[in-house]
Amino acid sequence: MEKIFKNSEFQNLIRLPGKVRGVVFQTDAEYIRQSKGEEGLAAFKNGLKKLGYLVDYENIKGTDWYPLGLRVVSLLVAKELFNWTDKDIEDMGRAAPKYSFIVKMLLKYFLTIAMTYKESPKYWVKHYTVGKIETPGYDLKKKYFLICLKDFKTHPIMCTYLGGYFITLAQYLLKEAKNYKVKETKCMFRGDKYHEFVVSWE
Repeated sequence: MEKIFKNSEFQNLIRLPGKVRGVVFQTDAEYIRQSKGEEGLAAFKNGLKKLGYLVDYENIKGTDWYPLGLRVVSLLVAKELFNWTDKDIEDMGRAAPKYSFIVKMLLKYFLTIAMTYKESPKYWVKHYTVGKIETPGYDLKKKYFLICLKDFKTHPIMCTYLGGYFITLAQYLLKEAKNYKVKETKCMFRGDKYHEFVVSWE
């Protein structure tokens, strides 16, 4: 972990503009607890503490706002500490909606893909103070939907995480489908003006 503590990139990331709901840190902690146990969660907390960011996960409030940069840093610390691949980060994103009360509220009121897809831009701003979701279209016969994320250039790890997140939202709505996949066809870190995710299934 020494190289991660000396990387000045983290100091720049923590100053990223914007805030995020505390629920994302609660879902991180729960995922690490489930996959790595209490010892893994303690190691994760210690890793953040060594970087100078003491996060009191037990007392974080899900609806309060916290620095967006801390959200990015927490993912990078977990990836480094547990030697996770991009696939592991995607899996973490896929698990997050299962622990999020905000997602449960969304799905309680919007029970069809058409309704959820239409309302997803409003749902985004319940989580983040920056970025804008657009929903250009979906096709149930061709088995895909598109999600565009604009004005949200944070770190590539967020692209991987959010891709997994969008897959699980599709699973909740399309219970009889299988073999869900996500592909980021456009990315701000590859020079595009925005991020575009294509979620597909069989």
